[in-house]
This record gives sequence, structure tokens and C-alpha cells, in this order.
Amino acid sequence: MKIIDLTQMLDEHTPHWNCDCGFKLTSTFDEVSCVQFIDAPAGIGTHMDAPYHFFSDNISIDQINVENFLGPACVIDVHHKAHDEYLISKQDILDFENKHGMIEPNTIILAFTGWDKHWGEPDKYRAEKSEQQRAFPGFSTESIDYLLTKDIKGIGIDTLSPDGSNIGFPVHKKVLSRGIYILENLCNLDKLPAKVQELISLPLKIKNGAEAPCRVIAKIK
Repeated sequence: MKIIDLTQMLDEHTPHWNCDCGFKLTSTFDEVSCVQFIDAPAGIGTHMDAPYHFFSDNISIDQINVENFLGPACVIDVHHKAHDEYLISKQDILDFENKHGMIEPNTIILAFTGWDKHWGEPDKYRAEKSEQQRAFPGFSTESIDYLLTKDIKGIGIDTLSPDGSNIGFPVHKKVLSRGIYILENLCNLDKLPAKVQELISLPLKIKNGAEAPCRVIAKIK
């Protein structure tokens, strides 16, 4: 059994949706100990989006059933063809199923685009084509519609957002409206097999939280 950490490091260079960096750690030392304070958005680094993020009448981070934080995962590998406007297609999902078997209920879907290689390049990682459109890979709405027929627990991706270059956050809206969470800014998906025995994603338990930093690990054989 191997444990793979899929969590990005938080530091002063961490890219964020609205700026190049959204994380600040302040340390105070005295004769007894080091006390630290964090200044950061809730959706910083590797984090989880709860349905409440887009829907005020839906569940927040603290209300998600903890059983949904762990489960088997499928890794949709498109890194060899992903580019800054690439959207995972329904055919990509069908190709995965033809090769590795059907996606079972209660699975967590991970998109391996390889975009985490740009983590240290904020201008590239969070690039913009316009004020309304980003420039990194994501899911197509067609692929999401298909995945939502599979009774999945969650989706995750190694970019800032599963919407990628989509305009208007249609992927967020489709997924979160169904009470399903989203994991963003994952890494090390290249170290995973197509089917992962168990994925564990543990967000901070923030009351009424729309988003929360999350430690994500995978258990593989």
C-alpha cells in the first residue's frame, strides 16, 4: 500500500483566483513557542468547494456527509493533449470506460490535465483570455452531464477550476446544484493509476463554509 499526497504546498507564492498570491503566514516567537497567524481566502491552494459556494440554499462544508470525503476514484488522463482551452469531452470519459471499465456509483472523478506543472508560474497557471474567460483546461458541460448520471461523490482537477475556459461557471453550477463537491488545485495525479483504491479529502470544518482548504491523499496498491 502506498500513500500519495495530492495537496499543493501553501506559501507566499500560492496562486489564487483573483491574484497571484492569496496566502500569508505570520509567525511570532516568544520564550515558549511559535504562534502563527494565517491570512488567506478560504478557497486557497488545494481546497474543496461546497454546494453553498454557488447556492445559498444548499449544503455548506460542515454539512457534507463525512462518508463522501472518502471513496474510490477514477483518473481521467488527458495530460498528453490538454492545452489552455482544452475541455474534457464525453468521449474522453467513454474512452476511459472502454479501457478501464465502467465508472461505478459513489466514485470520485479526478481530471489529470498536467496543468499543475505551471503551479510556480502564476501568470500561466491562472492565465486569462478576457475578464470573463480563463485559459486553462477543464471539463466540458457534456462530460459533466454524463458523469452526473453515474451518481458520483465528487469531482477534482489539477487546475484552479473545473470550468477551465468555460464562461459563466456552468460546470460549478451543474455539479454543486446536485449537492456534489468539487476539489481544485490538485497535484501528483501522474503518480496514480487509472482506478484508485481510496481517495481521502479532508477539508477544514468551517461553519457555513462555502470553500475550505483540504488535505487530499490517495491510497494505491
